[in-house]
Amino acid sequence: MNRNYKVKIETEEEFFTDLIANAEKLDKGVIPEKTVERISFPDLETFYSYCTPKRLQLLKELHKIGCVSINALASHLQRHYKNVFQDVKTLESAVLVEKTDKGQYCVPWDEFTATVKL
Repeated sequence: MNRNYKVKIETEEEFFTDLIANAEKLDKGVIPEKTVERISFPDLETFYSYCTPKRLQLLKELHKIGCVSINALASHLQRHYKNVFQDVKTLESAVLVEKTDKGQYCVPWDEFTATVKL
C-alpha cells in the first residue's frame, strides 16, 4: 500500500491556488518525490458528514482486514448490510474507499492526514 493521502478543509479558491502552484512547479521541472493524493472539503461540517465515527471505524476495520465485499465487511462489523452499504458508498464517493476490479472494497493507504486552517 504505502500511498500518501491528505484530507484538507479548504475553500475552492485555496484549492485552486495550491493546484496552480503545484502545476507551476511541474512546469519548471520540479517533480515531487512522492505522489500525494488528496481530497478537499469546504468546511468541517461537510467533512464530518462524510467521516462520522461509524465510518471512521469502518475505514480502520476495512484497512485491517483488506479488500472484501460489502457483505463480508457487514458481517465483520456486525452491522446491518444496508447501513454498511450506504457508508461504503458514501466513503467511495469521497474517494476514501476504493473498489477493486473484483468488486471488493479496500482502503489502499496506511493513514490519511487531515489539515484544517484556523
